[in-house]
Amino acid sequence: MRRGFRVWSLAAAASTLGDSITYFAVGWSAAAYSPGAASLVLTVQSVPLCVLVLLGGAVADRWGIRRTMMACDAAMVLVLLAFLAHALHGPSLLGLGVLAAASGTAAALRRPADGAFPRLFATDAELARALASVSLLLQAARTGGPALGGLLLGWGGLPLTTAVDLLTYVLVLVVLLRVRPPRAEVLRSSETLLRGTVSALRAARRTGVAPLLVAVTLLGAAVLPVVTLAVPLAGRDRGWSAPAAGAVVGCWTVGTFVVTALVARYGAVGARARTVGPGVGALGIALLAVTRSAALGALALVLLGVGTAVWTTTAMPLLVRATPEGMLARFQALLGFAQNLAVLVALPALGLLAAAAGLRTSLLVLAALLAAAAALPLPAAPATSEATSEATSEATSEAWSSGGGPQPPERERVRARPQRR
Repeated sequence: MRRGFRVWSLAAAASTLGDSITYFAVGWSAAAYSPGAASLVLTVQSVPLCVLVLLGGAVADRWGIRRTMMACDAAMVLVLLAFLAHALHGPSLLGLGVLAAASGTAAALRRPADGAFPRLFATDAELARALASVSLLLQAARTGGPALGGLLLGWGGLPLTTAVDLLTYVLVLVVLLRVRPPRAEVLRSSETLLRGTVSALRAARRTGVAPLLVAVTLLGAAVLPVVTLAVPLAGRDRGWSAPAAGAVVGCWTVGTFVVTALVARYGAVGARARTVGPGVGALGIALLAVTRSAALGALALVLLGVGTAVWTTTAMPLLVRATPEGMLARFQALLGFAQNLAVLVALPALGLLAAAAGLRTSLLVLAALLAAAAALPLPAAPATSEATSEATSEATSEAWSSGGGPQPPERERVRARPQRR
């Protein structure tokens, strides 16, 4: 991969580490008021990720992926500067809530652009490895963020964690100012934000991506509640200690990390693994349902992580390659919306089902839900090569400019500067 992409990947991982530190620090500080206060503050941060993520995709495709990322990062620099001044005098619950709402809004508007940005550096042949390498770095950042946040809170409190997050935003903003992707963006300057979102929904159905989004919803509804809620419930029910339950949760990251690292090194797995992945994950959830051993619970979460990563590292490049020109960020927004909606619905549903029918039954239902994701078709990989696609695009552009055809839709091709090596 190009040097600019590697530099941005490292900066993005640093920014994600800062976000993870702040997320933990805000939750910890809010918990000092009451458990309900902590829940309220974290909910305030989570809601915009579901409500505004589609808007974020439309904004990025209209005004530019890189510009949107820089605008959101610059806004967060200002927000964190203001909160740092507030935290030096002792943070209030209102201040924590305002920071949570601002960071959740910025993340919702930025995340689709983040997911689309690697495509501007990678050819079809490089895409799976590019996405896997970014995912690997972000997973490491999200895993280490809470632990580092705890250390920083002990050393300097909320002002120190805020200052560290501020520095990571400054870093990624500087990198984005310097790094320019080699591929061109196509900006839909004539579309309103609402019309752009509706166009993306229609295009998802037309390109065969809709079943993949349904599969992502099933995957999110089955996997994430297991990691965040079912393991703590199982630990308390089966007499595991808090450190043991935490280690079991960490094994999910181990499974995803191993597979993602292999894909980043050797490329995506074959088409058959697309159906094998959810099956392996469902086996892991079923094992967690029937075992009372923490060691077997750890094995179950490793299997769940492996199965999840096998499917996602195969399916996500297909989603990106099936995305129509000019809709990269909006398709990433659809993906984020599917994931966030699944979590918002599945978490309370799992709690209610566990209370009514027991945890074992609830986990077996989730295992069946995950296995159902394997039955849904994925979009086919494009038949044309990257070079053919680029040549066709250039020929079409020349035909338009020479007057050899009807006037094109209102859009402009913005060419990035050559990548500095």
